Amino acid sequence: MSINAYRVVKIQEKVPSTFNLWHDDKLMQFLDGEYHFYEDLNSENKGLATLPVEALEKALLSLSLDQDLVAALQEDIDACRASGELYVQYYCH
Repeated sequence: MSINAYRVVKIQEKVPSTFNLWHDDKLMQFLDGEYHFYEDLNSENKGLATLPVEALEKALLSLSLDQDLVAALQEDIDACRASGELYVQYYCH
């Protein structure tokens, strides 16, 4: 079975960003430890990373996070649930 590659025409970001890979230490340790967040990114930690929405829900339940970060993660969860998406994709740059 073959896998096709498609050129990305447009990446539309939600502004402001949901989280910061360098500064949200507890979240990043959790996401990488449980869900291998960095695996999809290049050597500079840039690119597209995909997580199940349940990862964000589990992070909210498991970690003590800043209220702004909690609100941003909840917004992403709500948007995914409203559109029926099981995964959330983050463009990291």
